[in-house]
Amino acid sequence: MKWRATRPDHPVERWMQSVPTWLVATLAIIALLTLKVLAAAPEIQQELAPQIKEQHWQVLSTLLSDVESIAAVIAVILYIKGAPERRAQRHYDAWRVIDMAAAANMSVSYARYQALEELHRDGRSLQGLEASNANLAEIELPQADLHHCNLSMANLRQANLSGANLEGADLRAADLQYANLRGANLQGSNLQGANLRNAELWEVNWWDADLSEAELWWAEVHIEDLDGAHLCRTIMPDGQTLNRDCSD
Repeated sequence: MKWRATRPDHPVERWMQSVPTWLVATLAIIALLTLKVLAAAPEIQQELAPQIKEQHWQVLSTLLSDVESIAAVIAVILYIKGAPERRAQRHYDAWRVIDMAAAANMSVSYARYQALEELHRDGRSLQGLEASNANLAEIELPQADLHHCNLSMANLRQANLSGANLEGADLRAADLQYANLRGANLQGSNLQGANLRNAELWEVNWWDADLSEAELWWAEVHIEDLDGAHLCRTIMPDGQTLNRDCSD
């Protein structure tokens, strides 16, 4: 699995990372010392900030009366500056857990389960995920980028994959019973022998998807919605078997 470093999403955080640490710390110290001087000079307070009440200045003076407060501000700045590195390390560790579980051919891995949901919550792509035969029942991955992933024979019962990009995914013999796939992109995916019983399949993009020998008993989908999909020995929601696209 390819891993790449992340970048800050918030404009303020991006600015913080673009400015050298020493400059940010220096500006913070100057600002704090300026406030400390103002808090000790009532005559200047009335000229520069008459809207601020005297008791507020007293509170500020108390907070800035020792070096610990300045040190605390600098510590906060350094913490913010180190956020991207900590986030990148967390994502790296998550991918390492996922790759180790795949390499060991582990079916059940709670750490992998948590790592996938964490990466998705952080907005990371799961493109090319290798999780064949994995137990991912009830996993929450709505709107996830899972194109060209390998989830063959995976347990995805009651998984939330609504709006997910599963283009070109390998879902052969996957258990997708009661899964939520509303609005998902399954273009070019391989669902041969997949179990889609009772799955929610409204507004799915089925173009060039292979549903050969797949089971759609009681699934929420109309036959006409499957235009573009490959149907051969495919069991439809009403129990009939369609062989529309079987080759001779």
